[in-house]
Amino acid sequence: MNRQLALTLAIVSLVSLQACKKPDPDTATTGDTTKTATQDEKTGDSSKPATDAQKKPVMDLPQVADAMKVIKAKQLGDEVVICYVEGQPVTMGNYRRQLKTNLQKFQDTLAMDPGISKPYVEEARRRGLTLTQEEKTKLLETAKIAHGSSDASFKDFLKSSNLTETSFNNLIFEQALARKMFITLQEEGLLDSLVDHELFLAEGRARGFATKAFNNYMELKNSEVYPKALKQSGLSPELYRDDIVNNFMVLMVQDKIVSESPVTDEVAKKFYEANKEKLKHGERVRLSQIIIAAPEENIGSLEGIKSQIVRLKPNISPSELDEAIKAKKVEIEHKAQDILKRAQKGEDFALLANENTDDVQARAAKSGGDAGFVETSMLNPQVKGVVEKLQAGQVAPQLIPIEIGYVIVKVSERQPPGTFAFAEIKDFLKQKLQEPNAKASLERWLNARRKTAKIELSKSVRAELKDSNLVKSTSAAVH
Repeated sequence: MNRQLALTLAIVSLVSLQACKKPDPDTATTGDTTKTATQDEKTGDSSKPATDAQKKPVMDLPQVADAMKVIKAKQLGDEVVICYVEGQPVTMGNYRRQLKTNLQKFQDTLAMDPGISKPYVEEARRRGLTLTQEEKTKLLETAKIAHGSSDASFKDFLKSSNLTETSFNNLIFEQALARKMFITLQEEGLLDSLVDHELFLAEGRARGFATKAFNNYMELKNSEVYPKALKQSGLSPELYRDDIVNNFMVLMVQDKIVSESPVTDEVAKKFYEANKEKLKHGERVRLSQIIIAAPEENIGSLEGIKSQIVRLKPNISPSELDEAIKAKKVEIEHKAQDILKRAQKGEDFALLANENTDDVQARAAKSGGDAGFVETSMLNPQVKGVVEKLQAGQVAPQLIPIEIGYVIVKVSERQPPGTFAFAEIKDFLKQKLQEPNAKASLERWLNARRKTAKIELSKSVRAELKDSNLVKSTSAAVH
């Protein structure tokens, strides 16, 4: 999708959000980060909406459900306290501000990457959520206005974007449906998210993280990025400070909780045993290598031959530089050939690698040039052509040219297709299990904390519940 269409979708989003919300946006009481979006805070992934097939990982709070009935039914002022979490108030102002932030982030992300709409659209269709004809009409009117008022200008846009009018309309509708689903998810969990946020904050205060969080904020305030970040937030300096300090504190608490429940070897082993059939490798070889660098130009942090020469002889003429480069290349190739001959004669390959390789990390680690196992199908074609002819213990008979120079290769071991050994992939498995383990750790903590936390509805919300004929509360907190 081209940039022009992405901008169109961003413009249309401003209308579709209002079309999808019945109350006025300034006083709207729908919202949420959702329990799924809460997981953005916990696991860094809010790109996929939750489905009914997914069991809720955190226990429900009847107080939150009751409060949401009032929020949906009444136009409450920003000053109204919804509930107290361990004595700290959660106000409608907090709620609306977080809702606005979540929606803006979603819109910005959607404009940059329209592909994120897919899981939301799928969830909307699964739930039977659709756009009304009125919403569709308004969306298309806005989209066309974004490209001029005439049919001719709109047709020119479609042609330049390689789109038909039907495909354009479908894209607009799909983005709008994704936003409508996002808003629906917001309605299902933002208050839960705010409650969880307060529980983490209470834990942070109890653990004495407030001072460190404030110091982190001061570092940010004294940085170059602070003025722009403050402006983009749209908040007063005081509110922005409080948000930053609180977010730092929440992250510290979450990191601490996760660190107290690491992925153990036993957990990794259990996963390994349960998934052995999927942990397969093809035919592979274990290689040892000696890299001899000879790039003419700089490659990343690797200094090229030309730069080396100019650094030593800043006033060298262009013709002299060309000759010096040629001479240096010949010198390096002779060096590489000499090392190759010594390896072929039986000198200790590991020792030669430790003393001569230009692979900085391997040299520092004194690894003997061991590159570990690699599937033959994944080898560089030039390396593969040579390695396929070698038996275990053999050194390649020639230098192999690579992008940065030459490589001298020895085949240490060959293996047929099979299953990875646990010891070989243990660390990899533990790394891959870290994210779901962190999520589970935080969910366990929240479940335990929700059972003991003091979470009370405010007097005004309790009064609305008692007086309202719209809902009948199930929470003992109301009575």
